[in-house]
Amino acid sequence: MFKKEIIFAFVCCAVISVAHADESKDAAKLEATYGFSRSNQSLINGVLINYKTDPTLNLAYENTRWFASIQNGLGAWLVHHDQLKSGLSINYMMGRNESADKRYAGMGNVSGTAMAYLWGEWQPIKDAITIYANYGNSLSDADAALGQWGMTLGLPLADKLNVFLDHSRSWGSRQYLQKYYGVTMSQSISSGYREFMPSGSGALYQNTQIGLVIEARKDVDVIIGYGKSTASGALMNSPMLQKQSQPISTFVLNQRFNLN
Repeated sequence: MFKKEIIFAFVCCAVISVAHADESKDAAKLEATYGFSRSNQSLINGVLINYKTDPTLNLAYENTRWFASIQNGLGAWLVHHDQLKSGLSINYMMGRNESADKRYAGMGNVSGTAMAYLWGEWQPIKDAITIYANYGNSLSDADAALGQWGMTLGLPLADKLNVFLDHSRSWGSRQYLQKYYGVTMSQSISSGYREFMPSGSGALYQNTQIGLVIEARKDVDVIIGYGKSTASGALMNSPMLQKQSQPISTFVLNQRFNLN
């Protein structure tokens, strides 16, 4: 099931190569973020109940007309300014693998799907405050939608050393909640969970993380973060969830490439 995430990464790489050949070097940007993170969404394991530490990767290319990245998909700009960006793209909604989490025993797999994706970020104070949001709607499951919004605050501590605080919240439609956290009659029989049918859309998780950004060299930053993810009260009604709060962490390198 999760071969699709890997295929999407290769598609992004191919698009980046073509774009690099065709676009003005002065207008193009390319960066990679890679390392490890602990969360409930993984390129390897998909959507999880019990958070895991897995390798993470984001390749991001942009020029003045369009962008391609593992995080935001392949799309075109709606707004493209230095401190304000918004784009519309085709992205990928992760699936769920029964073997990846013991809480999925008897629940079966959920296939990932393509989704229409709208995202944006605004820096009212450059490099100090970033407000961001995104919304995705599955192209194969009517109204299976997922959204997120949040804010990151940054503050310099010393030369080449910054501290950051990030807080975000996520939301899912009723169809999304049913698909990933609901329990049908047949699933109840095979898993032993009680039946659970979400009555409507609602909040999923709120995440808070604090960390450091260390400039290792001019084009490479080391990002280290640690925090907590808390499931909403409504999501805790799902019998698959046991723990309301779990730790989250990040250890990645962010590398920017000179295309000139």
